[in-house]
Amino acid sequence: MLLWIAWQSQAITYRQPSTSRLPITTRPIEERRDQYVTSDACQACHPHNYHTWHATYHRTMTQLASSETVLAPFAGERITLGGFGYHFHRRGDEYWVEVEQPSRFHGASRVVMTTGSHHYQAYWLQNQGDLAHDDRNIWLIPLVYLRAEQQWVPRVAAFLTPPRIEKITNRWNTSCLRCHSTHGVPRARDPQAVDTRVAEFGIACEACHGPGEQHVALNRNPLRRYRHHLTNEPDKSMVNPSRLDHRRASQVCGQCHAILDFSESAQYKEWLDNGATYRPGEELEDSMLVVRYDGSANYAMQEYASSDDPDYLANQFWSDGMVRISGREYNGLIETPCFQRGELSCLSCHVMHKPADDPRSLQRWRNDQLRLGMEANHACIECHEDYRDETVLAEHSHHAVGSTGSLCYNCHMPYTTYGLLKAIRSHQIDQPSVQASLQTGRPNACNQCHLDKTLQWTADRLHQWYGTAVPELSDDEQTIAGSVLWLLRGDAGQRALMAWSFGWDDARTTSGTEWMAPLLAQLLEDPYLAVRLIAHRSLKRDAQFSDIPANILSDGPGPASAKGRAMEIWNLHRTGAARPNHEHVLLDSAGAIQQDVFTRLLGERDDRIISLAE
Repeated sequence: MLLWIAWQSQAITYRQPSTSRLPITTRPIEERRDQYVTSDACQACHPHNYHTWHATYHRTMTQLASSETVLAPFAGERITLGGFGYHFHRRGDEYWVEVEQPSRFHGASRVVMTTGSHHYQAYWLQNQGDLAHDDRNIWLIPLVYLRAEQQWVPRVAAFLTPPRIEKITNRWNTSCLRCHSTHGVPRARDPQAVDTRVAEFGIACEACHGPGEQHVALNRNPLRRYRHHLTNEPDKSMVNPSRLDHRRASQVCGQCHAILDFSESAQYKEWLDNGATYRPGEELEDSMLVVRYDGSANYAMQEYASSDDPDYLANQFWSDGMVRISGREYNGLIETPCFQRGELSCLSCHVMHKPADDPRSLQRWRNDQLRLGMEANHACIECHEDYRDETVLAEHSHHAVGSTGSLCYNCHMPYTTYGLLKAIRSHQIDQPSVQASLQTGRPNACNQCHLDKTLQWTADRLHQWYGTAVPELSDDEQTIAGSVLWLLRGDAGQRALMAWSFGWDDARTTSGTEWMAPLLAQLLEDPYLAVRLIAHRSLKRDAQFSDIPANILSDGPGPASAKGRAMEIWNLHRTGAARPNHEHVLLDSAGAIQQDVFTRLLGERDDRIISLAE
């Protein structure tokens, strides 16, 4: 018995975060403080939870640079961007970037940290120590590495922002660390003496459960631990989001996955000194303001939005207040009737630790961290019981059971949010509406799947099926596919969503693909590099276009443009009127482009500056 107790006591010990013998002065450091003890303290008692968390992209959001964490080859690549040359190479186990133009950095700088690992990865250089005081500022190179393509692209191509010359800059210490680390403390009131500390790089256990020092200390007693196991009583020394009510549980996610306001100077100064004051289980808006937008900014944000940054709200919300950028799902959730009048929460669909009986691989589960069954209608029919009956479901959806149109979320959570070079589902559950598309520019679910159909087609069916009023539509909206209108004359955000939708399997199956190439080819010369990248991915879904270049490192079309090459291939392989509705996608009966209409719509493109702050 004594040996058993001794073994159990030893099982809950944990190792201190490793530290170098020499003090680290050139980057942020991990430091146990404010009762944070790091995920190392959790592993022994919670091995399964630790193991599944360790496999997530939350954990790898921020990492120290090493051969285990760096995705890019750093094998001598040389890239010229904005008049600066960047040379990537390794020195033993270290990764270095040499800037080949005079700048704030002279010679080579060591990469010390990475951000991201799922879609692309950014790289941070160590502080050079050439300020009046050494500090822990780190500096972002203006290139990122795309995981899927295995290539370097300008950072401005990875975000939906106008092309510009971007140089090495620092922002991690006063911005990124809030959601890309656990308990980040900028200590950045003095920009010449930044002393940034974090409890843990990446998003770790205590980001969701709160500081664990008391919990670890109390549970060194094995009798206390097993009393809780046997009685199934909650351990009040630690926050378990799954035991919170749906509001507080969702706020744990909302501390990062929300549009939040730090505009009050006193609050911002407190943040620069000591980091965020919110702890899981508390009321989120006691610490920070969740931004809501109803077309006019419904609180004191109005003053900031109209003076310092007049496009602030428009770059985060559609004009009716629906979120249009990724990573801010909480703002959508809290505007949903299922949350407001029911008990829907983030944890209704997502799970932070893969259950032991979940047959999916960790690699599949971690993409969205969905609960088992959430790829179908399970989440919705937990409350909307009538739709368990397949006959009732088919009568409601007007789509065959088992088809993409019978999945609740394809109609009520369409892909109208942008981020990470793709479209993401809206988390504000809503109804398909042509009227909303007209008023806001936001694609509706029907036309985003039926890419070859007009807004008139959708309006007629919504009226026939649900009695929805048919809005007044222009000649173009009656005769040209909604997707084509958004792609050619929409703003950059709409064009990005359409570029992705043209590569979405469900939409391609529903709409056919033989007519898409000329439209995607046009986007290969879009002013926004991110739109070019997304269109390139969708175009390459057809093997005949697999060798078309992405045209990302060039500001213009060039003598042998990507668009020109794509059109050559399409004209060589195109067939006649293989589908009866080609007139809605600007092809004539012979399959040729209706160039006059195409050119007119392109001339109507919304070229206002868009910078979606994902």
